[in-house]
Amino acid sequence: MEQADQGTHRDGAAEIFSIVEALIGRRNYGWGVRELADHLGANRSTVNRLLSRLVEERLASRDVSGAYVIGPRLKVLATTIQENHPLFVAGGRILSHLSATTGATAVLAVESPKPEECFVLVSKEPTSPVRYTLPAGTTLPTHAGALGLAILSRRGTAGLSKHLKTFTADSRTDVNGIQEVLDRYADLNAVVSIGQHIPDAAGIAVPLTITKSVTGSISVSRPRNEFRESDIVSVARLLNRAAAELEANLDAQYPVADPSVQTPNPSTTLIQRISRLLTALCANPAEELNMQYLTTVMGTRSVATRRLIDAACEAGLMTSSQTSSFSAGPTLLRWAAALGCSTSLQNLIDEDLQALSADTGETVGLAIYDHETQNAHFASTYSAVRTIQYVLELDSQIPLHAGAAGKAILAHLPEQLRPGALKSFTERTITDPKILTRELGIIRTRGWAAGDGERIPEAYGVAAPFFINGLIGGSITITIARYRIDEVSADKLAEAIVSTARKVTELLSITDSSPKAIKSGRSCKVETRAAL
Repeated sequence: MEQADQGTHRDGAAEIFSIVEALIGRRNYGWGVRELADHLGANRSTVNRLLSRLVEERLASRDVSGAYVIGPRLKVLATTIQENHPLFVAGGRILSHLSATTGATAVLAVESPKPEECFVLVSKEPTSPVRYTLPAGTTLPTHAGALGLAILSRRGTAGLSKHLKTFTADSRTDVNGIQEVLDRYADLNAVVSIGQHIPDAAGIAVPLTITKSVTGSISVSRPRNEFRESDIVSVARLLNRAAAELEANLDAQYPVADPSVQTPNPSTTLIQRISRLLTALCANPAEELNMQYLTTVMGTRSVATRRLIDAACEAGLMTSSQTSSFSAGPTLLRWAAALGCSTSLQNLIDEDLQALSADTGETVGLAIYDHETQNAHFASTYSAVRTIQYVLELDSQIPLHAGAAGKAILAHLPEQLRPGALKSFTERTITDPKILTRELGIIRTRGWAAGDGERIPEAYGVAAPFFINGLIGGSITITIARYRIDEVSADKLAEAIVSTARKVTELLSITDSSPKAIKSGRSCKVETRAAL
């Protein structure tokens, strides 16, 4: 009961955010329902129900043991942020240069909603055999270590706990002692930490303004025995230049999204609204989103939108500006940093393709289209358990005009990208451009393609295209031996494969990915590579 169980209330959203946080925190292995409920101090039946809803929205999934783990949709959202937010894009480039210039580990950190914590967003290490390592997503204290102290130098020490943890003999846990550390190099707009968090590490850091309400820092850190005080001034200058360059990249990224007004749909569930909110933030990671935009995206009335926004702001998933606009917050950035980039499309949709093969009892193949090379190839295959089965050759380039997999892709490419000379592979290959054009029109209309011995004489296939942000990403195909054509229903196979392709499109797309949206220019605001 999404509405009955406080679906529009902030505490209901907070419980969902806590579950997602727990899944990300244990991203290398899963949770059982009882274990997670005990961890959160929550009602077991409520946790079980919410996990089931998260699985429906692909924000959670279940591994082979039945444990709940990170869902593929969260991985897609994390990849989108990493590929589009200037903190990751420009920040990664700037930090790589810093690391190469100084021979030290360069790190970008962002403050957390808790005053005592910040976290690593990006880390670039040198090639030296002994080096300071801080993985992305790592939580750090603000009162000990250069990265956290630099954030305090900009934000101030207000809100810090009176009982701060002592990490080493050099840690300062009282406000006066912390302020002394902050003041020591204030004229350089930098802080220096030697062994305050990790005994054998030393670092120099400067503060960074990310948004009006979020502060970050950039540091270079190295083993303590390699630290030289004579380098402080020159390194501080390098860091301040790097911070200024990154701030300039951030300042250039803030138009205010303002979509056309649509009628909200209050029948959506809380988790669906949360999924839409996360998608909007990830699709526009460095933009300020106004209330009208968020109300439209979430399909809610303004009051329900405000309640969910308040809960998201409290959790640090989004931050607000003085203009009542909102952008991706530190918690969402930390989630993206911790999950990293999902570069394997096959892994993301493996569950869908395995299910299709199991449901149909046939061999399923994944063809991926590369927009740069304008070629397609089979990337993975899921074979049915049969005495005689058709096996797809992986990584082999496939012709776009011959066979179901290729034609399903070609039907959604511009006419100028169609092959000039239509090579014949079998006597059934279409080699007449006019006949091919009519065939492609039929494919676009009905949503799937068929191939009967056009590329391989003994093979029959049915394929449906999938899209990523409105661009053709490839096709999903079911291939059988031709002698079995009379045993199967092409229409039923097509229905199953079109349904799977639609699910894959929804999973991989952040913006409207329908062909209608492409023609109207409403899609493809964020370009995501076909192979993610």
